[in-house]
Amino acid sequence: MKRERLVLKVGTNVLQRPSGRLDYNLISELAEQIASLRILGHEVLLVSSGSVGAGRELLHLGQTVTDQLRQHQLLAAVGQARLMQIYTDFFREHRITVAQVLLTRGDFGARASYLNIRDTLENLLKADVLPIVNENDVVATDELLINQFGDNDQLAVYVAALADADRLLFLTVAPGLLREKTGVGAQQPEVVERVENLSEELLQLCLPVTSRDGKGGMESKVRCAGMAMDFGIHAHILDGKRPEGVLDILEGRGGGTHFVSKGRKVNSYQKWLAAGAFRQGRLHIDAGAEQALLEHKKSLLAKGITKVEGEFDLKDLVEILGPSGIRLGVGRSSFSSRELQEQLFAESSGPVEASARSGGLSKPVVHRNHLFLERSAASS
Repeated sequence: MKRERLVLKVGTNVLQRPSGRLDYNLISELAEQIASLRILGHEVLLVSSGSVGAGRELLHLGQTVTDQLRQHQLLAAVGQARLMQIYTDFFREHRITVAQVLLTRGDFGARASYLNIRDTLENLLKADVLPIVNENDVVATDELLINQFGDNDQLAVYVAALADADRLLFLTVAPGLLREKTGVGAQQPEVVERVENLSEELLQLCLPVTSRDGKGGMESKVRCAGMAMDFGIHAHILDGKRPEGVLDILEGRGGGTHFVSKGRKVNSYQKWLAAGAFRQGRLHIDAGAEQALLEHKKSLLAKGITKVEGEFDLKDLVEILGPSGIRLGVGRSSFSSRELQEQLFAESSGPVEASARSGGLSKPVVHRNHLFLERSAASS
């Protein structure tokens, strides 16, 4: 068996019993399975939710705090310490030292901090320490309001990308991505065992989350599995109530849903562009520009832009959307939004004089070297 670097993401619903209290037996089994994986030579990083549920066991707020965001932060602040103590105790039984790594979306925004996170995780693994990563809910107000990390699903993808992981495994309360059976007498849904291309049809199979403490759901995990595929990482969605399922997958016995990596090589800078950096605006492009990017591997020129959204400065990150509104990728803009808006206004007012173009807009708006195109877009 090949030794691999694994990122295991365990969600709120997996760690809790139906009553909402933590499932200590499950956490014990998870620790045992991770210990077994490490004995076999695999490197493991654990991305864990559950701090809010742990806080709920210790703190009964009642009507003292009615604001949902503030209540969530209070429970996370109390629960994070409790959750780490539980992990520390269970992993100590296997002589494994754990380290807490609390992150927010902002930590991935600057290139320097992104690299610092990568180096810290790398050094922890070299020291034979198990990193346990969680979103820092206490300060991450934006993420809580708009669910950017989706119960740590996106955080797990970002960690897998910057850690150069071989596999990302989502441990959920479902046996995988489910599809209704067709035909006479079909009742129970079946697991989609293999996904090679993410499609809207697959996304329609996803059900919304129902947990009061969870923020993700199956759609979040499927989309994040698709992101992992874009980064050249194998992704799996499997039954988290059976932590031994991870070893089944590694030993070729299957289980869950496998999102197959095509072996795409993505360098560290591109990973940061796609996953870590803040996108300040959007560039809508026409069919010709889309073809130039996807088929001819060209840079994005100003003449192919049809609409500019948001306010951004020189070298800020922007999303690039095709004529149908589908996101094609992300890149670093060589111009500010004001300069691009002026260019679009000039073109809509009539023929643009050569002198007007000579002010710098003749060079690419997004150079090919500062562009990341998603595989799903590139293969469409």
